[in-house]
Amino acid sequence: MSHHRRSAFYLRSALAWTLCFTCINLTSHAEEENQPDAKPAKQNVHLLAMRGAYADLPQSMGLDVTSLLQGPVNQKPFYRLCEYVDKLADGETHQYLVLDLSDPTLAMNMAQLDEFTRRIERFKKSGKKTIAWLEDASTVALAIAASCDEVLMADFGGIDMPSLAMQSMYYKDAFDLLGIQASVVRAGNFKGAVEPYTQSVMSAHLREHYLQMLRRINDGVVAKIAVGRGLEKELIRRLQKQRIVLPEEALAAGLIDGLAPYGSLKTTLSERIPGELAWSSPATKPQRSVSFFELMGSLMSGPKTATRTRGSVIAVLHLSGNIISGRNASSGSIVSGATVKTIQSLIDDDTIKAVVIRINSPGGSATASEIIRSALEKLVAAKPTVVSMGDTAASGGYWISCIGVPVYAESGTITGSIGVFSMKLSGRALLRRVGVHIESLTLDDSAGMFSLDRIWSVDEKAALEKTIDSVYGRFLALVSKARNLPIDKVRELAGGRVWSGSQARELGLVDHLGGVDDCLTYLAEKAELDKYTVVHRPLASTGLNLMELLGSGGGDEILSGLGRRQLRALAARGLQLNQLRLLLDDAERAGSGPPTIWALHPEEITIR
Repeated sequence: MSHHRRSAFYLRSALAWTLCFTCINLTSHAEEENQPDAKPAKQNVHLLAMRGAYADLPQSMGLDVTSLLQGPVNQKPFYRLCEYVDKLADGETHQYLVLDLSDPTLAMNMAQLDEFTRRIERFKKSGKKTIAWLEDASTVALAIAASCDEVLMADFGGIDMPSLAMQSMYYKDAFDLLGIQASVVRAGNFKGAVEPYTQSVMSAHLREHYLQMLRRINDGVVAKIAVGRGLEKELIRRLQKQRIVLPEEALAAGLIDGLAPYGSLKTTLSERIPGELAWSSPATKPQRSVSFFELMGSLMSGPKTATRTRGSVIAVLHLSGNIISGRNASSGSIVSGATVKTIQSLIDDDTIKAVVIRINSPGGSATASEIIRSALEKLVAAKPTVVSMGDTAASGGYWISCIGVPVYAESGTITGSIGVFSMKLSGRALLRRVGVHIESLTLDDSAGMFSLDRIWSVDEKAALEKTIDSVYGRFLALVSKARNLPIDKVRELAGGRVWSGSQARELGLVDHLGGVDDCLTYLAEKAELDKYTVVHRPLASTGLNLMELLGSGGGDEILSGLGRRQLRALAARGLQLNQLRLLLDDAERAGSGPPTIWALHPEEITIR
């Protein structure tokens, strides 16, 4: 075969193979186009069931008889929940986060609600989807759900969304029936901690002041739901006034996106999310049997001892409860001596590079507040520090925040209440009714100042007013210096007046609206930390305090039994009586030394 003919043959063969491959390729594409859509990829869905009441720093069960009768409160660690959601946001495993909000015991305070919904918004910015499941929803559950991409509700459920309300217990009439009189010296006409013991009903000026604060806090909740669901605030307020919202009404109003059969969470979502679903949930520890001796050892153990930290650490120092003087830690209280030791341990730990002071306190003893504030000033001198106000940081709780560092509060925080008072309870009429008469032999009237059977005289009140005015003046000066405000301006904001966090921000009593999450971001930048871990201090007690169980002894037997049965009956019905107990306990111990001066806001005022 000639060279020319061979070349032509090879050319024809190559052309034939090219056409053949082209036909095969075209056929292949045609077959692909005629095939049904490819099967969607498997979707990883993480189910997070939220249960119980969340606490910044859960406490062990106290030894109050009422608590034992009611059973242990199911407290869940709030910041462990927040850190868990952040971890899911940073991971690449899950495309969907489903929040099961069906548990009727789910509860968060207003400050926690603000911070947690911010964490959900941060999760959404990571590109993942969030879905909320509701059954019988509260305002808290609805506000959390509104921050999600999609909200589903059981068709046999509903929403109970009342506007926020405040309650305050007044004891004056009960005191009259029992034969108890309260002697009071105070600084500040708006000091609401005093009125329940001296008046039968709330004064008009205090009522109006509280209503203004309540409106601001409620407006924040309304705005949160409205913005999350893309609705008008006026609609949410109308639904609040209606309160009970049926599932069909919720769907028509736009509060939810769909209805589903009761208890069909997984089935419903498998129909709404394309592809095969791979479900996961937080790991739980397997249950194990516990011997009687292990149980008793756990119950009677003291506070945990913090281990030495490693790497760069930001500590969150939780100051939660009433502020009292003392040496040993007590669950639910901020005890001056124990708190100072904890603060010093943070100063001494070189791995702790910065500290967030998280305050949840209505205040307490002015003396104990100043002891703690002085220790916090030493912490500020040693390490970058910032204050985060939780649900309540009022009176003594505000006092300890006056350390010259940035202060963050949530819009629903209760703060301010800058004022002080001293109070003494007298049971003369009660003693006479039970046939007891006290004969006092004194060289002058002042020696019987703390006698159980009489109130303070006019001269004694005048002498105490000097002390009260001196402490109040110091309080004003601390606020003026820490907030860089003229003393006259502070005086206008003080007098016991209470403010919401958003009001306090406008008035200059706090610097920023935000929570611990914002504080950590601020401190990481200030301390120049690229990577860090977060620890929470102090560590909660693992059990019960044996000395509290056995009783500390002392105190007048008649006064120590004063109304205790009635208090237990009220507490068993869910009423908060911590402040009244605190004042009664102080009255038992009175007898020597100056009277306690309180920087205390009524803890019994709760917003729900």
